[in-house]
Amino acid sequence: MKSVVDLLHQISVYKGNETSLLVSLVNIIRTSNTSTKSAKIEDYEDLIFLIDTHPELSKGLQEYLERLCNKKSIVKIITEANLISDSSFYSEIRDRIILKFLPEYSDSKSAEYIISDVFYKENDGKWVSELSEDWCIKLLDVLEIEGIYEKDNQNWLIMDLILSIKILSHRIAGNAMHSGFIQIVPEYYSLENPFASLQEEVNAYLKDIEIDYKQRSEEDINYRQIRILSNQCKDYIQKAYKNIPVLGISFKAHQKLMMVENMLERLNAAIDMIVIKNDRSSKATLVMLIKSLIIFNAGKSKISDYINQTTQTYAREITRSIAIKGEQYITTSKAEYWSMFKAALGGGALVSIACLIKLKMTYIETSLFTKAIYFSLNYSLVFIAIYLLHFSLATKQPAMTAASLANQIDLDIQNKSDFESLSELVSRIWRSQFIAFTGNVLMAFPTALLCMFSWTYIFEENAASTKAHYLISELNIFTSPAIFHAAIAGVFLFFSGLIAGNISNRNKVMHIPQRIADHPILKQFTTLRFRTKLSEFVDHYWAGIISNFWFGVFMGSVGIVGIILGLNLDIRHITFAAGNFAIGLYGYGFNLSAYDIFHSVLGITIIGFVNFSVSFGLSLFLALRSRGIKLSELKNVLRSIKNSFLRYPLSYFYPPNT
Repeated sequence: MKSVVDLLHQISVYKGNETSLLVSLVNIIRTSNTSTKSAKIEDYEDLIFLIDTHPELSKGLQEYLERLCNKKSIVKIITEANLISDSSFYSEIRDRIILKFLPEYSDSKSAEYIISDVFYKENDGKWVSELSEDWCIKLLDVLEIEGIYEKDNQNWLIMDLILSIKILSHRIAGNAMHSGFIQIVPEYYSLENPFASLQEEVNAYLKDIEIDYKQRSEEDINYRQIRILSNQCKDYIQKAYKNIPVLGISFKAHQKLMMVENMLERLNAAIDMIVIKNDRSSKATLVMLIKSLIIFNAGKSKISDYINQTTQTYAREITRSIAIKGEQYITTSKAEYWSMFKAALGGGALVSIACLIKLKMTYIETSLFTKAIYFSLNYSLVFIAIYLLHFSLATKQPAMTAASLANQIDLDIQNKSDFESLSELVSRIWRSQFIAFTGNVLMAFPTALLCMFSWTYIFEENAASTKAHYLISELNIFTSPAIFHAAIAGVFLFFSGLIAGNISNRNKVMHIPQRIADHPILKQFTTLRFRTKLSEFVDHYWAGIISNFWFGVFMGSVGIVGIILGLNLDIRHITFAAGNFAIGLYGYGFNLSAYDIFHSVLGITIIGFVNFSVSFGLSLFLALRSRGIKLSELKNVLRSIKNSFLRYPLSYFYPPNT
């Protein structure tokens, strides 16, 4: 440890207040963290032994630390560092990215200035939190640094903690009174708000402390009342989370809810640091405070933690709404199975008509933008028609059913079951997807041929003669980017599911159906029955209509966007691929080689598989993440599904006898 000795000698003779020497010392200690746990402990103990056996080094380090840290304000770190703000999601992400490359300005009189300079690495908070408390207390002992309660009534740490508690209590009460926050828990409208009571109790407690700051026993009745009110506030927050499935939640309200929750945790931590507890020494409290300051400050630039924290609950509500919609795509009985097949036949028929319409649109001489509008409307209208007529488009199902699957995984993990219920659900989902794909393809192909025969009979022209080569070649997975284009379609299917869940949640949050039923102008011209029917229609179908509209826009415009950008972008969808194969076959006058027929059929199959895999995979990942389920949990899930499939393979394609 020669380098440490040299550094401590430099510190012992240094009389300035720059942080560079402390940075070097912490870097050496931090480096030992990369070694094994036993070596790490030895390194730390060696450091304490070195300081303890060299009084001049101990004295020099103590005086250096006191010059750096004495009366440096800790208020900003406690009240602001890594607390969710009122800024938008994207603004916060932008600010955190900037912090990674350009640390924010800190007043040299604040503790933030020193901590940001010394503990500048993003994972320093985790490293410091894992340091042994006993080792830290030993270090304070050998440096003869007093604990947090052992100074006179000018103790600046206690004063800063008191100021921080005041600030946090006022901010908590103010944000908890926000209309969007209160709206989530309507049960509290007629009750005294616990956050306001907490602020009053905190103010009274701090007033007593300022008169005699040593009266901070955990037995104090005011302190115990604060703990009771704090627990009531936590109950309020938990009630808000429980109400989300019924009332929905906006991203802004969720941000406000988490902001109050985080500030309440920070407030409780600060109060615990000023309270003298019988089972905790003064130096242990000082160690806890120092660690907390470093942990709070180190998290300011973490992007992944912020995204996880702010989006998980919102994503869970969206996927929950998707799961409710997705139940209709999961069959159980034979009657439901064949009903799904009939619905898929209807979807395939409408898609084949859309294939012919798009074919004719390609001949229109107009701008690329106008073509994008034509193509998008064609796709959107057919998707909306399929939805409103209760037909089925197979590739819409994966994004909707993945959330149901994730929910079952969550339940099985909580119940510590062997995933039998999950395996049964997977078999239902799989056979539902299978029969839907089958129905779509079986109907799209002959209906497209019928449309071409009818067009030729009426207009006496083969509409596909000049496009047949393109329609067939785009199905060849060996010579065209059909798989990549199928993956793009899968991504759009995933997005359409998100849109449906978001609109459904937004309708609940904004009470859209109720507002339509009670619309003052509609009341003057329509009956109550009409308004009720309209509000019910919006409640049940609006999310699906908007989702299908945007899915059509994505599908219809991506090819044009690719042309504009000079990129090979397009979509391949199994049902449209089957319809286009029929049109291409007709365009060739049914004179296709066996190879062309083979690669076309293979291409349709692979396109369907990629459509399903991408949309289902993305949706399942989001649903699992929204429930806090680790991907490692899937290992046991996959084993259970494999065993289930080996025992009952037919159930994955046809419903068993019940």
